[in-house]
Amino acid sequence: MQRLMQCFRVTSFALAGALVIAGCSTTGTIDSSEKLANAVDGNEKVIFGKFRLVRNGEEAAIGDGLFATTAELHVVNGDGKSGIVGKVGKHGEFAWALKPGTYQITTIGFDNRGEREQTGAGFAFTVPADYDAVYVGTITLEASFDSGWYGTNGAVDNFFISNDCAADCEQRLDVLGLSMDSMTVSVFESRTQLAQTN
Repeated sequence: MQRLMQCFRVTSFALAGALVIAGCSTTGTIDSSEKLANAVDGNEKVIFGKFRLVRNGEEAAIGDGLFATTAELHVVNGDGKSGIVGKVGKHGEFAWALKPGTYQITTIGFDNRGEREQTGAGFAFTVPADYDAVYVGTITLEASFDSGWYGTNGAVDNFFISNDCAADCEQRLDVLGLSMDSMTVSVFESRTQLAQTN
């Protein structure tokens, strides 16, 4: 169980350096047609999906509320030279503007009992040029935490990737002022041995 805490700390130092080099900027989630109009620049497309965190068998409430857990996904482009730190919004929903190309989520950050935790990830996706919106799926991170002599111990139990477009896409696109025929599906491709897809 100690392995994850060490991984979190190592990842956060390595990631901080990588983000400075790559020039990643932090971006909030796009949750309205007005924000979408202001966020999309030139040939950028909106990518959207969801993040779920299950701690000790219970789903964490994701968002900015007093008792909610904040989360962010670190995204880099195919050559690793640029990217974003994408904030996850309420209910775990996220939507960000990206240029067409290939991308990878390299790290997931989230709160646990007042501490910021980070774990490596390996989820690739493609943003095609001929659609306005791209649904990338739902990432579910299952983790176990307990308190020990040296603080909190934790371990990633599993990642799941799911395609929930049938339940989520129409409502999400409606909020963004987009239609179903303006989008395509490019569900995350896992590059980690822990991940399972369905």
